[in-house]
Amino acid sequence: MGDFQLLLILIVCIVLGVCAVAAAFLVRRRLGRAKDIERSLKMVPLMVRLPPQEVDTAAGRDDREVIKENISRAEGIYGLMAGIAKKQRWLYSQRHISFEIVAQGSQIFFYMVVPVSLVSAVQKALVSAYPDAQTSLVEDHNIFAPQTNLTTLCGGEFEMTADSYLPINTYKTLDIDPMSGILGALSRLQGTEGAALQILFRPARSNWSKQARLRAKDLLNPSKRSARDPSQIVGRVLSAPFKTPDWQGKESTTDPNKQADSIDQKLAQSIEDKASQPVFETLIRVIASTGDAARSRLVVQDFVNGFAQFNLPGSNSLKFSESKRLDLLTSDFIFRFFPAHKKYMVLNSPELATVFHLPNEMGDMATPIERTGVKEVAAPTNLPADGAIVGSNFFQGQEKVVRLSDKDRSRHMYIIGQTGTGKSVLLQDLAIQDMIDGKGICVIDPHGELAEDVLSKVPAHRAEDVIYFNPADTAMPLGLNIMEFDPNFPEQRDFVVQETIAMLYKIYDPDGKGIIGPRFESWYRNSALTVMSDPKGATFLEIPKPFLDDEFLKAKFKHVTDVTVQDFWINEMGQTSDRDKSEMLGYFASKWGAFSSNEVMRNIIGQHKSAFDFSEIMDQQKILIVNLSKGKVGEINSNLLGIMFVIKILAAALARSGRPKDQSPQFTLYVDEFQNFSTDSFATILSEARKYNLCLVVANQFIGQLTEQIKGAVFGNVGTLFSYRCGPEDAAYLEKQFEPSFTGNDLLNLPNLQGVVKLMANGLPSKPFTVKPIFPPPGQPNVEGTMALKELSRQKYGKPKAEVDEEVSSALTLRSTAPAPETSEKSEPVPQAVS
Repeated sequence: MGDFQLLLILIVCIVLGVCAVAAAFLVRRRLGRAKDIERSLKMVPLMVRLPPQEVDTAAGRDDREVIKENISRAEGIYGLMAGIAKKQRWLYSQRHISFEIVAQGSQIFFYMVVPVSLVSAVQKALVSAYPDAQTSLVEDHNIFAPQTNLTTLCGGEFEMTADSYLPINTYKTLDIDPMSGILGALSRLQGTEGAALQILFRPARSNWSKQARLRAKDLLNPSKRSARDPSQIVGRVLSAPFKTPDWQGKESTTDPNKQADSIDQKLAQSIEDKASQPVFETLIRVIASTGDAARSRLVVQDFVNGFAQFNLPGSNSLKFSESKRLDLLTSDFIFRFFPAHKKYMVLNSPELATVFHLPNEMGDMATPIERTGVKEVAAPTNLPADGAIVGSNFFQGQEKVVRLSDKDRSRHMYIIGQTGTGKSVLLQDLAIQDMIDGKGICVIDPHGELAEDVLSKVPAHRAEDVIYFNPADTAMPLGLNIMEFDPNFPEQRDFVVQETIAMLYKIYDPDGKGIIGPRFESWYRNSALTVMSDPKGATFLEIPKPFLDDEFLKAKFKHVTDVTVQDFWINEMGQTSDRDKSEMLGYFASKWGAFSSNEVMRNIIGQHKSAFDFSEIMDQQKILIVNLSKGKVGEINSNLLGIMFVIKILAAALARSGRPKDQSPQFTLYVDEFQNFSTDSFATILSEARKYNLCLVVANQFIGQLTEQIKGAVFGNVGTLFSYRCGPEDAAYLEKQFEPSFTGNDLLNLPNLQGVVKLMANGLPSKPFTVKPIFPPPGQPNVEGTMALKELSRQKYGKPKAEVDEEVSSALTLRSTAPAPETSEKSEPVPQAVS
């Protein structure tokens, strides 16, 4: 075979080889692009919400020290992420992660966009560095302003001015936080303008650090540097056929004694330091969409100016290249393409942390960064597995259902928070669960909305158990006789008398100014015991009658067996002049005028027999819903009725004394705005009610509404404490209850429907944690069903108004008139009058 044929074969082989290489390159590029698209579709965006801003707790510390401490936390994130991606593949690169800062109008958001299989790992890495930051899966963002087109966009990518082996400036030498410049550029956007910084990174090739160390060695050994210099190697190869061999006497141009200077030594050390940390191939994009090309370019320039801080003189820096193909830039940005065929700059973990990290809690207060309403605190692991659901604990994207066992509920629950923050939602949630579970409840609502909501969610199988008390229903009033008591429990009578005295103090003398004093108490107590001694019973409206009607007094006095009460009528009232009696009588009787003259109240509290038995309600686990809407019955009447219901429930609970607990089913009393219905003896009930299987769930808006005695009882005896957003004074007081997990500032800034709870769990108080309510079952309220329940209740327990009018009027009619004031000093003793 001739030389020409050999040459021809060689040329053909070379051409075929080149074609094969080109084909392989095109196949790799095509497959790589397809893989990029597939990978993009499998990436999910996580919004990162920063914790609420706080006052500067780092006062007195050097600002630079605070900055370094914060950014070093982010460095730990990249260290953890270095090993989560797979090794490099030949056809396409390994998975990557995108950290993004996005401005949409006047708000700034932080995102992490990660492969779906890495979500948990990335979240854990973030939590390890920023425990108070929250992440949540969200829909992808859109920074492009309406009516945007390619001519109004501006953007590009950063690249290094020197070899990636050489480092850029990091937080370890910077005096200010470089994030402030980036956020400053974004915070100046307005309206529908949008802009974003996108940082894509993935672990660098495994041999990158090795090559970097070789480069450092070359700097330290100049005599060997040219031997590994690619350009020198190529030159020597090409010139070898024409070069005179050294053995023919030509001296080498390399000086074997040449030493590295101080600059080379410094660069070599910086390369070694960079290579000693985890390293990442990195791509940094910037894009702005404002609807105006000049404005977009100005926003991008603000970014570029912020990146000037990373320039390290004598080493490396970042320069910006504005994209000429905005269509490609836009698609790369949207799909977060990180093509395998491009050459990227390499940054190590300190450099990446300097470029992207989360601002600290004290950051620039003027920067509109998306933050959380409250820091998340994980619920304890030892919470009960059964019981009523009180909400959900969310911590770093994980949800945990929080339950309160029946045993722990017996230690009562107190809920505090401003109006509209979620108290009623929690009360409704718990009440609905109890109804579904067949438990007995009483809901007392001074506003009306809670009562209506609970009534609308009564399960169909509990319809017969419902008692709906609505004083605004004047056509069929339900009776409520506060003076009723169980003759088998005489102590109930004394309890009712004492509680009704406290009720009058609550209504007429809440500030203790002496409007109701010892003499008033004496008159009331003896009159109440007198009318209650009649086996036929008595009503609250009859209390003044013994002083006004001699015949009425005679009829009641014959049933009195208490010598103290007898002595009151014989020795005290019998020896009191008509003048003195008359002066006190007008003052005393006036306290009943507001109720006896009010038809609504008169027909409710004037009935001798209550429409329902409270002991039966508790023992048979009925559903009692009390709608005391102040707008319909007035505040005084609402408060009076509410106190009466609380008294009757507590009296029925005391009647359980001596019974085995298994014969007294658990019953829960829900009271919203309970300060309106609580007397000082309520404090005693908080400590004793659990003995009788009565659970109290009480709520109000602020602590100042409570008396000192009740406040002490609440925080001394209540097992489960909920706090929604509250005022400054309450936050300062509650901070002691929720420390160290929460500060007063946390309680001040809670968003609606998010609270903090210290839960009674297995008989012990838990550490405080965050909780969100679980909303009642979805769906529109059953209006027809609700109306049917109201009608069923009023027909079972109400009386026609005409019948009630006749009964009450007959009971209140005076059969004789008390003696008019006379000049005589003494009136005739009662025994003579009744004899």
